[in-house]
Amino acid sequence: MPGNFAATGKTPKEEKRPIIIQKGEPKDREALVGKYIIGALATVLIFVAAISFIGLVWNRMTPEIKLSIIALAGAALSALGFWLIRTKKNPITSIILGTGAGLLFIAILSANLAFHLIGNNMSILLAGIWAVLFMISSRYTNLFFTTIIAYIGSYITLMLGLVLMQGDTELLLLFVFVSSISGVMMYTALRKGKAELITGLVLSMVSYTSILLRCYGDGFFESGYLLNGYAVQIALIFIIYVLMNLLYKVINTTKAIPVYLIASAVTTLLTVLFIGYLNYTYLDLSTITCYLLFFAIHLIQFILNQIYYKRMEKALTRYYTVILIFTSLFINIELYEVPTGIILIGLLLIASEKIWKGESRLFLIGAISLLDAIFLVSNYSDSLISSVYGVIQLGVMGYVLWKCMESKQYARINGLKIMGIVVVIAVSFGIPSNLINSMNLSEISEYTAGVIGYFIAVIATIVLLSYGYFKNWRNEQFRFFGKNAGLEEDKGMQVLIYVVSTALYLFGLVEMRAADRIYLQLIAALAVIAIALVQSKLLLSGGGRNSLLTGIWIVFKYLILTWTVLWSFFDLNITSASYSIIGLMVAIGSISAGFKLRNRSIRLYGLVLTIIMVAKFIVVDLNGENSITRVLALIAGGAMCFLISLIYNKLSENYS
Repeated sequence: MPGNFAATGKTPKEEKRPIIIQKGEPKDREALVGKYIIGALATVLIFVAAISFIGLVWNRMTPEIKLSIIALAGAALSALGFWLIRTKKNPITSIILGTGAGLLFIAILSANLAFHLIGNNMSILLAGIWAVLFMISSRYTNLFFTTIIAYIGSYITLMLGLVLMQGDTELLLLFVFVSSISGVMMYTALRKGKAELITGLVLSMVSYTSILLRCYGDGFFESGYLLNGYAVQIALIFIIYVLMNLLYKVINTTKAIPVYLIASAVTTLLTVLFIGYLNYTYLDLSTITCYLLFFAIHLIQFILNQIYYKRMEKALTRYYTVILIFTSLFINIELYEVPTGIILIGLLLIASEKIWKGESRLFLIGAISLLDAIFLVSNYSDSLISSVYGVIQLGVMGYVLWKCMESKQYARINGLKIMGIVVVIAVSFGIPSNLINSMNLSEISEYTAGVIGYFIAVIATIVLLSYGYFKNWRNEQFRFFGKNAGLEEDKGMQVLIYVVSTALYLFGLVEMRAADRIYLQLIAALAVIAIALVQSKLLLSGGGRNSLLTGIWIVFKYLILTWTVLWSFFDLNITSASYSIIGLMVAIGSISAGFKLRNRSIRLYGLVLTIIMVAKFIVVDLNGENSITRVLALIAGGAMCFLISLIYNKLSENYS
């Protein structure tokens, strides 16, 4: 011993210590190749050698001997792999076990397909027993890998069974087969981890979906119908929904990427196909019954999401809300021949928030109200249900705005206010149109609904303006049910009211000209004047009151208004001197208002307008009028120009 120490320089303990290979050293990669890759190659070579040997004498064997060789080899490799995994688990032992399992499965299939020693049902039964045994064995091997192998084999057997299916008996057998495999797979996955359980649920859904899709294909491609009942199909779609909900329950977390919506989309598609399949093949349901059945199924799922899956309810709610919206559209089209009524889904979202204390979805509810209001105003309907929907739209939009203000969700307040004003205007047009259509009055003018709707829209806009709708709601002194006169303006909302009032002004001019009754023209004219005055007041009280464009727009607006009134009520040609006289009157009013308001841009536009109207007198009007009219027009024009001169002589000194 001492001599050995002298020769090596190491103590006996140091000599017995194992050599430790550090991470990152070349020996680590060397060990990987030596242990695993070379070991796998050895297995492959032995397996190929065995196959080559069998190939030499294969054609001389009877089917029974051939089947025995495959089965015994599979059983031997499976037993060896199972024993090795129990003693020393590594990739090589897993490969041995997988090879044995594959040979056993091949033996079962070849006994039916190649050697014709057993029937179809017996081969499915044996494959099921094989899959169950290997799934159960994963409890002892602690490898979910064996469960996956067993599932792959069972799925191949399922595909074979679906191809060879001859009727309801085979369908029931396949249903029991898949249920047994799925039950055992769930049992083994429960003892593992979350990932294994999710995998098991997904694989089970795949198996049941495959059976259901085969049922949907019954009778296609000029083949006869094999199935006479639909009880198994109902059980299949029910189990798929149960598995999907179990999947939601396992995943239920806010951190999960919403790939689970793929399962939701698949089940929705399966439901559509299922209802169509039942209707076409067995039940002969009405269209509205199919829509209501589809709606009820997804409504139940929506409620389950609210109750049980709160951590991932946000993505699920959006998905099922879209599905319910489209379904409600189809239902209303079928019942009332109008694509409206999705506001009921908005009420459902509000109810779910109140009952199950879910997340507030104000923007989504507002978008639903906006979309339904657009549907209401853009479609003809003589059913009073449309007016009911319109009233609900206003109520829901009011609730959304109130809730947003109360909860101080100011980031979205302006977006919701834009939605709100559009809803108000759309409903203002939609409800009168629907009421008039429902009366079926043949003698009434076709422009009545448009003019009345326009008048209501203008009044509603003015009322909203007076109650501070376009004010700054972030101010602590703002009151939802109050006039809020002293609050500061919201710059973003100022732009909105200018856009809305201008759109109403232009639309009113068109309605006034198009109306074919004097009372309709008068109503439109009053509404146009009202919105023009309100906009002028806003412009002159704002920061841009001294802008040149402000003055030009205000005067031009009233010039166009007065000319449109002449055109609508008296149907005068543009060459008439009346337009010039009215233009000079507008110029006088502009200059007077410009002095009173101390707004130079309005006065300058009045002067420019005066010059233009005088030029129109000389160049255009005198060529189209008779002598008496010409004299009267010139006298009137001269008097007005003289009046403008007096105004400047008198007021310019006071202004200076």
